[in-house]
Amino acid sequence: MSDLNTPLSILGGITAQTFLEEYWQKKPLLIRAGLVDFTVPLDADELAGMAMEEEVESRIVVENGLTPWEMRQGPFTEDTFATLPEKEWTLLVQAVDHWVPEVQSLKEQFQFLPSWRLDDVMISYATEGGSVGPHYDQYDVFLVQVAGKRRWQVLSPDQYQDSAIPNIQLHILDNFPVDPNMDWELEAGDILYLPPNFAHNGRALDSECMTYSIGFRAPSIQEALTGVRDKLCEVDNPKDRFAPPETAARQHSAHISKDDIANLQSQLARLINQPDMLAQWLGETMSESKYPEYLVPFNQQELDTAFEHALQGKTFIRPGDARICYYLLEDLESNNSVQIFCNGESLVVNADLAIFIQAICDQTEFDFSGLDLTQDPDLEPLLHFLLRQQGVIELVANEED
Repeated sequence: MSDLNTPLSILGGITAQTFLEEYWQKKPLLIRAGLVDFTVPLDADELAGMAMEEEVESRIVVENGLTPWEMRQGPFTEDTFATLPEKEWTLLVQAVDHWVPEVQSLKEQFQFLPSWRLDDVMISYATEGGSVGPHYDQYDVFLVQVAGKRRWQVLSPDQYQDSAIPNIQLHILDNFPVDPNMDWELEAGDILYLPPNFAHNGRALDSECMTYSIGFRAPSIQEALTGVRDKLCEVDNPKDRFAPPETAARQHSAHISKDDIANLQSQLARLINQPDMLAQWLGETMSESKYPEYLVPFNQQELDTAFEHALQGKTFIRPGDARICYYLLEDLESNNSVQIFCNGESLVVNADLAIFIQAICDQTEFDFSGLDLTQDPDLEPLLHFLLRQQGVIELVANEED
């Protein structure tokens, strides 16, 4: 848990409260030397090695390739990199935090923001002049320069027209007037925060340029409406119909009146006005794994073994791809319970376990040997849930160590 009134080096010495009030989703913030004492865990060759793996999502953007702003999808081969031009290309690798614990730990510096909105950490490596073109994102992002130098030019939403270069794979703006007040060179350790829809154009100033992008997911309202609709439709009530009362004779039978619309609005509002249902949709959606196809379900024997090992005190960790959050249910029916969400599924347990759940969400390494399962009847099912959903997994020692 973060103290909102403590100055943070990751924010350049301002407090989280100041950042939230003055910058978050409002205006950019350039932070000089915000990331200190960070040892870069991957060099360019190791990042390229990751991009050759089948399960790792990666792209290469070549500004003057076979086509303008050519984009190639991984996985790549050694020949791919051997035939790239000397300059003006960028390698982007998604979700590096899923595979590299040192990159995952970087996200812990941003605990003053909702962890359930945190997306993956994307790493981009660029040769001199490398760029992915002027574009905008529909979410908040911190651009962390960890090696080399990059020039960033930024425009607010009212400074550019949302028109893209035609006939290319990427959505690159065809207009980008430079604002001298938002034109910065970033060196290793510098950070640039950008709110949603602020256009930005980054270009590497050397061939050692490496940037970590830490984004925050923002589902569209249309996605929310669709998801909530689906959640409401899970409960079929054939008697729940739109049949507005007729309080007076109509002058014309074909007329849909304002009262009819008001009645429809009232019925829909009643359906939507269910905070616990909305929380369930939001929690399950925001905790969905980025790559659910890589979550291989455990069989019962594997689950039983993991449960035994947990109680024996074996070390367990939260893997980099696990997403966990929770919601306190406070209506009379739920009797003050807490709902935990993990990788798209949920479980309701006693509210007395809220502190335990908070610890699970805040930490990355666990020792369950002191757990007294008789303390609460929901404790055992909770641990089974976390193991089954792979919110916590056993740390297996490397045989070579």
